[in-house]
Amino acid sequence: MTGHIAFFSFPAYAHLAPTLPVVEELVRRGHRVTYAAADRFADQVEAVGAELLRYDSTFPWQEGIPENVAGQAIAFIDEALSPLPAALERFTGDVPDLFVHDSAATEAARLLARHWGRTSVQSSAVFVSNSAFSLNQAQDAGRGDNQLPMGDMAALEKFAQRQDEILDGLGLSHVDIEGFGGDNGPNVVYLPREFQVKGETFGPEFCFVGPMLADQGEDDDWRPPAAGVPVVLISLGTSPSPGRAEFFTNCAKAFADTPWHVVMTLGSSPHPDELGPLPANVEARQWVKHPAVLRHADVFVTHSGMGSVMEALSIGVPLVCVPHHAEQNVNAARAAELGLGVVVDRETAAADELVDQVNRVAGDAGFRRAAEAMRDSIASAGGVTRATDFVESLMGNSGN
Repeated sequence: MTGHIAFFSFPAYAHLAPTLPVVEELVRRGHRVTYAAADRFADQVEAVGAELLRYDSTFPWQEGIPENVAGQAIAFIDEALSPLPAALERFTGDVPDLFVHDSAATEAARLLARHWGRTSVQSSAVFVSNSAFSLNQAQDAGRGDNQLPMGDMAALEKFAQRQDEILDGLGLSHVDIEGFGGDNGPNVVYLPREFQVKGETFGPEFCFVGPMLADQGEDDDWRPPAAGVPVVLISLGTSPSPGRAEFFTNCAKAFADTPWHVVMTLGSSPHPDELGPLPANVEARQWVKHPAVLRHADVFVTHSGMGSVMEALSIGVPLVCVPHHAEQNVNAARAAELGLGVVVDRETAAADELVDQVNRVAGDAGFRRAAEAMRDSIASAGGVTRATDFVESLMGNSGN
């Protein structure tokens, strides 16, 4: 049975990218897929054969994600509701058989699924939650005191009122929004079960398929150093974060006159010219295909975004984690718990300490063995075929 499937993603490449191979396979099997996505992802969505449903993203990437808990909650919920008007208009009279939504953008898809009595499936490229483990609680634990100030409470109450007005204006005020967490329905999880915290406690409604990693091949613009020269890849990902230029500059200085060949990928910022003259053993690029470097790397210094972590582990490369955001702290802690690497406090550690930790990870074969074991778990998780089979199996179900 073929049908019509709607996908909703959070507007970040690490969230969208894992879904694209699944969408492509669904289209290959004869299904019609409509994908709600922000403009900057239009080309990627259409390239895999999906119909694009454009919407205006509201997430404050340029302004910066709010530091306070209430501000973050409002930013994420506001973004999750943003596709709702366009989706309601597009799908009235052409209701999808199934709604697939990102774990960071649940509201629009679940509202519409309940409105039309369809099943919704959570698609998650990060840790999922159940009664034994809560990602939100784990993130909160890393933040310290999370009691909401009265001003934050007032902001949340005002936003809740505005949310009610939005739903009322769209004729959706009758839809029950209780139990919107991903633990209330089926989940496609782009991790191996072995990396998931408390992975053994998750039932069959959680389908762990491993990361969906594009086959990027070699990079025509990058060549490894001479045989026997150790390689370390350093990246803070693509999303904005404070202190990037200082971090990369300090890394370049610290690794000078060491045996390491250092590849730093800078992402959106800073520009390589901002770092000044670099030591002969250090190269800085705006971007390079990470797998091309990781295949030759001994260690990966990473901001601990889940996509980057999975990219390295799929090749069996151990980690030195320098997390910044709450979710990254949880990822880094799990990697350390499993012996896949170590965690360094990016805010307080001197660059020399980073070099020491890179040497430690490279010099202890246990880290490499653990990373290679996780590589094998990823390879056997089922990948795109298992994910697509799982999504297809839900198409005839009634709404959840």
